[in-house]
Amino acid sequence: MFIKNNVYLMLAVIFISLSTSTAIFTESVSAEQTSIEISESTTITKDSTTQNTMETASSSSNTKETVISSDDEANQINSVEQTSPVPTTDNEEELRKQFEADSRSSVMSFEEYKSFIETLKKLTPTQSDLPAARAFSAGTQRDQIVAEAKKHLGKPYTQKHPDRLGPNKFDCSGLTRYVFLQVTGKNIGDWTVPQEKSGTKVAISKATVSQLQPGDLLFWGNAGATYHVAIYIGNGQYIHAPNYDKNVEVSQIWWSEFPPSFALKMNLTSAKPQGEAINDGSYVTITKKGYNTFSSFNWVKKNTSDNLLNKTYQAKIRYNHINGDTYYSLYDNKGTWQGYINSKAVQKADGKRGIWMKNNEFITVTNKSSTIWGNINDFSAKKGSTASLYQKTYHAQGRYNHFSGDVYYSLYDNKNTWLGYVNLKDLQKADGKRGIWMKNNEQVTIAKKGYTIWGDINNFSSKKGSTNTVYKKTFHAQGRYNHFSGEVYYSLYDNNNKWIGYINKTGVTVKH
Repeated sequence: MFIKNNVYLMLAVIFISLSTSTAIFTESVSAEQTSIEISESTTITKDSTTQNTMETASSSSNTKETVISSDDEANQINSVEQTSPVPTTDNEEELRKQFEADSRSSVMSFEEYKSFIETLKKLTPTQSDLPAARAFSAGTQRDQIVAEAKKHLGKPYTQKHPDRLGPNKFDCSGLTRYVFLQVTGKNIGDWTVPQEKSGTKVAISKATVSQLQPGDLLFWGNAGATYHVAIYIGNGQYIHAPNYDKNVEVSQIWWSEFPPSFALKMNLTSAKPQGEAINDGSYVTITKKGYNTFSSFNWVKKNTSDNLLNKTYQAKIRYNHINGDTYYSLYDNKGTWQGYINSKAVQKADGKRGIWMKNNEFITVTNKSSTIWGNINDFSAKKGSTASLYQKTYHAQGRYNHFSGDVYYSLYDNKNTWLGYVNLKDLQKADGKRGIWMKNNEQVTIAKKGYTIWGDINNFSSKKGSTNTVYKKTFHAQGRYNHFSGEVYYSLYDNNNKWIGYINKTGVTVKH
């Protein structure tokens, strides 16, 4: 709670709960309340990683902060912060001094304050006496509000401004402000009175508390003069910043001793953590392993990016999730939905062809009745027919895994001239520049001297001899290679089926 020129007084509670002494609270919690459990620690899902939902610090909010307008007020607040833990009522003079320095003196008479202190002294349950609170799966803003509030348990109380706004210290309204700012990005108000307008006011009692949801707010005091606020977390419990001698803590609602005056239903139930659907329509290629695709934003796993790697899909819709990531809703070429995937796992393409992927392979064209394409986004440009490339070997410097499901190679000749895109179905991969082995079954005679007989024709690193030693001899050319260089090499065997090596076709004559 915080004061501004004695007109707006920041109202906080000296509410002590959850100490280590024996519980006095004797009222039972209803069955429907105790049936829900809260986890000890909660994280916000961010697909493969655990991260906070918002990074905006409360101190950077564009909402105008309440400021101290005089040195006297600043001294007053500092004196409250430095006051020792709540004094006993045995020394009324000391209690009156405490009352006069406390910001709550603007909405309470001294007698009310005195009675309040006496009540607080009685509310000292042990932490173990609290029933289990609600378990949540950080999928909605309500769950995220509870998770964010839990992160600050144990932090100290202060009324000093701006320290009270967090993130290291809080008063009651500073805590609620900070939590809602982090999760929703909205400033619900700098102290209790403006925060009263951030939701729909409802009456609250032990009989009607089940109508509240985690993330709703509880208030103490009359409307317009409230002196305490807390975040309801379910099962008759709330998180709040109580008083100087207390840290941020969880408390049960003390229906007989200290019931809330009213509650606010916060407009969060319809909030979608994934945000609104945004029409996209782009094409993306899966480029990273280790990501899941989800069938819902409750993070139900549908598939993994490992199984979809290098495939291209249409992202018809995208969602800018509250966790800071963007998710694409993927469809294949048959219109079948593939699930939601984090944009970090994909790369946007400039069309249906998908992204360019380095290939650096040598291939031989094996179909002479297919099309060489100049454009594979809409197949609007033809560069010719594979008949002109049939059985020749080319360098596939890159490939595209097309939205259609087909793979297209981008082909270059031995002069590095681009030839176009050819479907992988019309090609056969070779193990190097020599191209693929093709059956030949011809008798050839060495017709020229001075040719090298090669043991390797990918990089010509191995020589087996010279045609000088086998001049005019006849061999069986069992196969041939249409080399990337444009030359043809025969694979020769003698009459004992012993392999002789590779020789350029121009060095032999074929016997008919």
